[in-house]
Amino acid sequence: MSTTADYPENPDYGRGRYRRRIRLSNNGMRVYGELEDTHHAFRCTVSHDGHYVTDIQSDVIRIPFDTCPSASAPIRKLIGLPLCDDIQELIPSTDTQGNCTHLLDLTLMTIRHARRTQTEWLYDICIEDQLDGQAARTEIRTNGELSHSWTTLNWSIVEPEILKDKVLYKGFSKWASVEFSGDQKEAAFALQKGYFVSSARRYNLNTQAGQPAIKEAQVMQGACFTYSSPQIEVAVRTANNARDFSDTPEQLLTFQEPSKS
Repeated sequence: MSTTADYPENPDYGRGRYRRRIRLSNNGMRVYGELEDTHHAFRCTVSHDGHYVTDIQSDVIRIPFDTCPSASAPIRKLIGLPLCDDIQELIPSTDTQGNCTHLLDLTLMTIRHARRTQTEWLYDICIEDQLDGQAARTEIRTNGELSHSWTTLNWSIVEPEILKDKVLYKGFSKWASVEFSGDQKEAAFALQKGYFVSSARRYNLNTQAGQPAIKEAQVMQGACFTYSSPQIEVAVRTANNARDFSDTPEQLLTFQEPSKS
């Protein structure tokens, strides 16, 4: 992510790993979604009538910019969408620029979970720090079982051989939609999103509290809710946002308050 070129480096990068945990819970006509990783923590509740989404409530807990909580409003535009077995069918009906990327992803997964018979669904993503020129392990487990294990380097897959040179940035959706289906497809998309966010571990973003989002406009303009107008003109980075779960995965989804130190 070239926007972070001027950020101070994370002194712990190279000795840890990025982690993200997503839990989906089905309780009749309500489905609950939870997500936590290094820089984000969200909850959402999707209500439905068995066919369509009837309500969406969200809780924005830990976020990189002070404007992110306002993304709870545009996510409600998904009310009325049909329940479905493939999230990609819903994407054309969403506004990716007008929503928080991570809250949108979580909400769409929560909508899809409404069709599952299994009550709880858990994703655990682990991406080892990638030192320059060295490939790293990129994995996702579904309900404790390994779903995808890739060796990655510079936004592409090195192994397994069948996926060699497949990209993890622009173009990912096209090939992954052909290669995977069902729960394996959802897991692959969740892993790719985690890989994208994992690059932020390279930098000590906690030192950037109060910095305006507009400084990154040249590269990030329109990327998501906060990086779109009018939010980008007023957004500033939050304090003590980033957390390191490298060796403490059990703390994910406990939603602890960020350190004040």
